[in-house]
Amino acid sequence: MAGKKHYFVSVNTKDIREISIPDNQVEYEIIADEHDLLHIQQMFNTMEKESKNAIEDSHFRPFDEEKVEDERDTYEGSLMNVYRKLYELGTDQTKEKIEELGIIKR
Repeated sequence: MAGKKHYFVSVNTKDIREISIPDNQVEYEIIADEHDLLHIQQMFNTMEKESKNAIEDSHFRPFDEEKVEDERDTYEGSLMNVYRKLYELGTDQTKEKIEELGIIKR
């Protein structure tokens, strides 16, 4: 397994890149190995599935608020797991950005 390298992750677009692309997206710099990257990508895939489920249920079950709310909570939990992982692997600047969101505190 290769050593750890610097990567840039955008949660909004679910991108993981080796170079920073300064655009309108917020990106988080992490120091990770291939195993870490695979884990983050799996987390993104799970979020994507949960998001699609919530959207489908809101269209096909518009009056089943409890089901839709449960799926939103599940998606939010997955999102928080992504931020925890980014915090764990993040540079000091990344940790600062995530702390400013009020999600995680040192």
